[in-house]
Amino acid sequence: MSMENTWVVGLDLDERARGALVVAGWLARAGGSVVGVHVLESWARPHVRPDAASAIHQLVMRATRELHLPPVASVSLREAPRAEDGLTAAAQGAAGIVVGRAASSSQHPLIRLGAVARQLLRQLPRPVIVVPPDLVAIAPGPILFATDLGPSGDRALVFARQLAAAQGRPLALVHVAEQRHHDLIDEQGPDWLAARDAYHAEVEATVSEWSSAHGLALVAHHVVFGDPPARIAAVAAELQAALVVVGSRNLGLVARAFLSSTASTLAGLAAGPVAVVPNP
Repeated sequence: MSMENTWVVGLDLDERARGALVVAGWLARAGGSVVGVHVLESWARPHVRPDAASAIHQLVMRATRELHLPPVASVSLREAPRAEDGLTAAAQGAAGIVVGRAASSSQHPLIRLGAVARQLLRQLPRPVIVVPPDLVAIAPGPILFATDLGPSGDRALVFARQLAAAQGRPLALVHVAEQRHHDLIDEQGPDWLAARDAYHAEVEATVSEWSSAHGLALVAHHVVFGDPPARIAAVAAELQAALVVVGSRNLGLVARAFLSSTASTLAGLAAGPVAVVPNP
């Protein structure tokens, strides 16, 4: 089986895998294939029950049947030092990885992604799609491409275009600019209101120019102001976006471990799936 159009979906034994399977099934309907992988971390090997592989297969069969999804091409149990290592190895040459996150759309815990999703987003061996565990259907709206207008989104734009074409969905664009708020500014003052309107018009013009330069002049674009992850998630919810696509800044592994990331914060916050695409 060619891996070029194959998605690897990470399987847990809890409910976390169900949302990931929904997205994987959606990708498969557009001509891709899906392989399910559960990674057995090396420390657990002496304690694993003999029917582990069978239990994983039964879980997938039951979930796909209940969710009315196409069957997964194959299901395998891999052993690796860490779960993210096993998924990365399984995804060599594949289209990408689909993984569930820890928190559902209605929950607001301190940790939303889960350890495996967080590590995969730091390493980004392939495009990674992070899915809320309670997702039961793909929303009817567009593929939403979120951009800071910089080069980190170049590969993500190619990905978003190809996916929109394959799924027969429109492509939409969202850009979040600074809010430019300060406690010492009188936001009702005429001078400030005029300056803010001029700033908003400048941002709109910049986005329009960028869109035209990238062949997106006819694509609906949304310019909003404020905190990028929160505002992107809000636009995605308003548009009922099927998927949000965002590029990753070219940070090293150490920097990714300590710096905030719009992509990872968005992946933990959004009500729908978020695809994070590495830029080589």
